[in-house]
Formats: sequence, C-alpha cells, structure tokens
Amino acid sequence: MRRQLDSLDIKILESLGIYGPRNISKLAKRIRVPIPTVRDRVKALKSRFSLLLQVNVYHTLIGLKKAFVFAKAAPGRGRLLWESMKANGYWLYLIARYDTPESFYGIYGIPVDHTEEFKNFVEQIKQLGVAQSINLHWSTCIHTSNLTDNWYDQESERWVFNWDRWIKEIPSQGTSLPYTLVETESYPQKADRIDVIILKELQKNAECELSNIAKLLGVSSQTVQYHFKNHVIEKGLIEGYTVFLPHFESTSDTYCFRFDFHDKDAMARFALSLKGKPFMRSIGKIFGKNALFVHIYLPREQFRGFTDNLSKLVRDNHLKSYDYTIEDTSRKLAQTIPYEFFESKSWTYDHRKHVHKLSELIKRSLG
Repeated sequence: MRRQLDSLDIKILESLGIYGPRNISKLAKRIRVPIPTVRDRVKALKSRFSLLLQVNVYHTLIGLKKAFVFAKAAPGRGRLLWESMKANGYWLYLIARYDTPESFYGIYGIPVDHTEEFKNFVEQIKQLGVAQSINLHWSTCIHTSNLTDNWYDQESERWVFNWDRWIKEIPSQGTSLPYTLVETESYPQKADRIDVIILKELQKNAECELSNIAKLLGVSSQTVQYHFKNHVIEKGLIEGYTVFLPHFESTSDTYCFRFDFHDKDAMARFALSLKGKPFMRSIGKIFGKNALFVHIYLPREQFRGFTDNLSKLVRDNHLKSYDYTIEDTSRKLAQTIPYEFFESKSWTYDHRKHVHKLSELIKRSLG
C-alpha cells in the first residue's frame, strides 16, 4: 500500500484545513477535483495514516483564557506530578518532556474570572512538594496552521526544506498578528449549554453528525442545526480545524518552542513567516511579552538545520532568544473543553474543590 503522500493528497488536506470536512463540495470546487475523488482520497488517507480531523474552539469567545504550565517533578515524584496537573479539571493537553527528566507541561483553558485562583492552584503543586519548579504563562488563543504544499516538490514528491529562503522572507513580512494572537481584555461568553456540547463533540470528531449530538442532548435535530449555524458558526466559536497526519516520510519529533523578540514588529514578522510551512503546527502569544509558544513538527534530520537558522536570526537581531522542549508523544493526554463545568451560560470554578482534590491525591500517594 502506498504510504507516501502525493500532491493531490496535500491539496485535499490543505483545503480540509480551510473548509473543514463538512464542506466537501466547496473543497472539491476549490481544487477542481470531482467530489467522489475527494471522498475516496479522504477515506484512503484515514486508512493509511492516523488522520486527525477536529475543530479548534476559539476559547476567547466562550470565556476561557489559555495557560501554559511547565513543571519539573521533585525527585521520585514524576507520576504524582502528572496526576497533580490533572487535578484541576480545566486542563486541555498534558504531555511528558524528553529534554528534562520527570518533567511535563500542560495547556489549560481557565475561566477568565478565576485566573488568580488557578495561579494559586499551580503554586500549591510546588508548595506541597510535588514539583521542584513550576512556571505559569498566560497565552492568547492558539492559532492553528495546517498543511500546505509550499515546500512540497511535486516532481520528486518529496518535502524540500528551504531554510535559507525562509529566513530571507522574514524581514519582508507584515507587522499585524492574526486576530487569534492579539491580546484582549474581553472574554465574552457567546455560548450556551447546547453550543458547548456541540463544540465538545466536534472537538472529538469534526465529522460528527449533528443528529447524533441531538440524540445525546435529547433535543430535536432542528434545534442542534440552529445552534450550529446561528451560534457556533455565526458567532465565530470555531477558530479553525486541525487536520493532521504524520506527513513526513522519516522519523519526526514534536517540539514546543519559546521564541523571544526585541519588539512586537519582529515578533509579528516571525509569526507570519511560519504560515504555510510544513513544520509549523500551532502558535500562541505569551501575554505581556514579545514572545511566542510555537508547536513544531520536524523530521529528526532537519532539526539541526532549523536551529542553525534560528541562531542566524539571533545574530541578525530578528530573534532575541529561543528555547524548546521535546514532547514525549508516547505519554500525552488531550481532552475537550470541560463541558461538565458549564451551567446555563457560565463556567463554574470551585477553587476549594480543586485544591482539596490535589491535597487528597498527594496524601494518598505519600501514605
């Protein structure tokens, strides 16, 4: 069975990232391919690869603020740290790190009115002796970048890593960040209970039938269709789509890089230069700093070429500094928005309960 992607596969994957899997007819028209061919190709991609099709929730518009938490366990307490980071139910993504022993990082979506309480929760993990270091960074919503054929050579059907061309592009980029990376003080609650359940189900599977969501909720299909069209779509509660598969032929790794810049214009140019690059997965801006968190997916043999060019950017003052963590993808967890904490049109956040759960977890573990 053919394992390698071809140019049509990549065009389909790129268009899925733009239109999502519910607009196959529009997708087919865009790339000028018959609808049955598109459907057959998508089906084949699912059978050949671990193709991931999910919606990305625009958390800002449902009252949630993103947080990155990086933690290193106290000696011998790696498993306890992992469980402690899950004790707050608002986690979205947790993963182990290769670069530092018994270390993890997590991404959370916290109700904006409870950020100080979450900060206290994070501090408790260290104060209770579970972590020897722990750092919290608030972030904008995360902007997703899906696959394009910009660095794909159709003749050889291979990816070509034009590192020199990339860094030459950076100075000519614009200085306006995508809207999802702009810091905001406004976190309006634009969702109701039905909207949140729809978003939760589409996070699990962007192709989920709305009629199945209606059955889950015990309401009519018309009700769910109305909420999907007039709330979820019209109010912009979906930031985009995740369309991911292991598209490189060789062994590849996933990283979370932190990039720091001298000023906001340099940061914006760098961020915009990443658009359409096959190694870029997602990006978020750190609040109050000219700094970005960027998820990178890269063939192992290309890593040195990437970092060599980052060093050149530092020497040329396009980049102030960078650091990274290597993700251990064999030990990761992801969950949807924490719908179980949503009542009527607001999030419930019981700080005492989160801290009590943390304390009980530690007490049981340490005997």
